[in-house]
Amino acid sequence: MRKISKRSAVVLGAAGAVLVAGVAYAAWTSTGTGSGAVTSTTSVDSKITSVSSDHALYPGNSTTFVVKVTNPNAYPVVVNSISAGSSDEVGGCAAGTVTSAAVTNPTGTIAPGSTADYTLTATMDKNASDACKSQPFTLSLTATLSSNAS
Repeated sequence: MRKISKRSAVVLGAAGAVLVAGVAYAAWTSTGTGSGAVTSTTSVDSKITSVSSDHALYPGNSTTFVVKVTNPNAYPVVVNSISAGSSDEVGGCAAGTVTSAAVTNPTGTIAPGSTADYTLTATMDKNASDACKSQPFTLSLTATLSSNAS
């Protein structure tokens, strides 16, 4: 049996290491392609409800009243504006006897599923008839909102 010299052992060991490294390097590689998908939500219209008013109206007088804006969406919104309002005919009192001015850029963000209060001013026409006494007035309002994602 033939003896292997130290030099031969080193050469054979180095050759074996190269062979193992070559096998490891020759492992198969690949890449993946495809796509991901997401869906956007849809907006749900907010609601405006009356909360309170400070004082009863009389001809030529103004008073403040509070409305609550509800955000039913899954994202925060900001109120950009609340439209002017005008009363309908009620109990013989002419339509438009009570009005409110538009509100632009009110402050605050409404969190998802939350509400915020806004104070508006209502004014009764100075020429309101006696038919307007003791009447409840409803003003149609529209709030314009936009998402306020950060």
